[in-house]
Amino acid sequence: MELKYSWLQSFFETKLPEPNDLAELLTMRSLELESVVEKDGDFVFDIAMLPSRKYDYIDYHGAIRDISAILKLDIKSGMVEEVDINKGKRIYLQTDEVEKKLGIDIAEEEVIDILTKLGFKAEKKENTYNVMAPHFRPDIELKEDVVEEIARIYGYEKIEEKMPEGVLAPPKRNDNYFFAGIVRNIIKGLGYDDVYNYSFASHGDFELKNPIAKGKEFMRKLLTLGLEKNNAENSKNFKEIKIFEIGKVFPAEGEIWHFAALSNKADFYEMKGVADAVLIGIGINDYYYEDHDSKVAEVHADGKVIGHIDHNTFEFNFDEMVRLANENLEYKPISRYPIIARDIAIFVPADTKVEQVLDVIENTAGELLVDTDLFDIFEKEGRKSLAFRLMFQSPDKTLTDEEVNEIRDKIFKAMEDTNSDWEIRR
Repeated sequence: MELKYSWLQSFFETKLPEPNDLAELLTMRSLELESVVEKDGDFVFDIAMLPSRKYDYIDYHGAIRDISAILKLDIKSGMVEEVDINKGKRIYLQTDEVEKKLGIDIAEEEVIDILTKLGFKAEKKENTYNVMAPHFRPDIELKEDVVEEIARIYGYEKIEEKMPEGVLAPPKRNDNYFFAGIVRNIIKGLGYDDVYNYSFASHGDFELKNPIAKGKEFMRKLLTLGLEKNNAENSKNFKEIKIFEIGKVFPAEGEIWHFAALSNKADFYEMKGVADAVLIGIGINDYYYEDHDSKVAEVHADGKVIGHIDHNTFEFNFDEMVRLANENLEYKPISRYPIIARDIAIFVPADTKVEQVLDVIENTAGELLVDTDLFDIFEKEGRKSLAFRLMFQSPDKTLTDEEVNEIRDKIFKAMEDTNSDWEIRR
């Protein structure tokens, strides 16, 4: 569009800057001027209309308002259309947001003056600018648009170039993902492969309204169901299958994380060894196994059941593992001296917990006992037989049979003193 300098001047009592100076100001802050040409004793501004501002140039009054705002000049009364503030869009802007977004402090009075001269209705209430954008400015939708208008008229050249300041706070660590990474490294080192199964199952506590297929009508509540299916489908192609999964399950109490593993060639004791490696690897040392029968055990820690070992699988509540985990592990040098093993067996009443016997063993044996494994359980005539393998090792010498037998005999005496119904199988 073309606008004459004299026509622009007619809207203002105060003399406008010289044509070329005015053109430079408008180019920097408002319009896209393609040329300024002297013609018939006047100057003609050839202005490119911006697509987003086409409604602003009805009767060319948008250009007049921009000049008024840039030069801080009042427009002659009745020269431009009055703005219908009831048809605009209301936007609320916190007073400090202008400084935060632009990096400079513009006086509140100047902010109000700029917006008012552009046809906005603007007023400050407490710490908020209440802004009504005019109906002919559909490009103003967000508070960022309002801030951009303020900056445009104020002058981008007045805004100092500087890097924004702020605190780069690291994101809060997700402990489930953190310890899942550690667990994956441990169990992969034992030869297991990571799998990802569907969260849908043929049975469960939560039924889907729109299942994707038959056999997937429920949300799974155990991971081992999927692992057993993986084993059945792949056993014809692979002799040995060792797989694990860490994922969400959906039991009656809600959505939780579980950790499960399967080894088709393993037995209960091998799976127990894998579970021990994982638990100890994430700093969980205070746990014990509660037997149900010779091949099934619950894993207890902090007064709760945190997992089960069943034949060639195990499954743990991973949320509980994370709660009990400790990443600050203490490392000791590996002893150069040999381990000496002793097997002991004891008859106890059927209701006796394995933890009770383990407590007696560990509290009596002292620091030379480096590992204790429960390797056999059976019941006979109302009594339960527990067999343990005790591993003894010294960090600074080779132990003698006499030294180890002395510790074993102390354990026997402590067991007999603990409960008269406990009988050592010699």
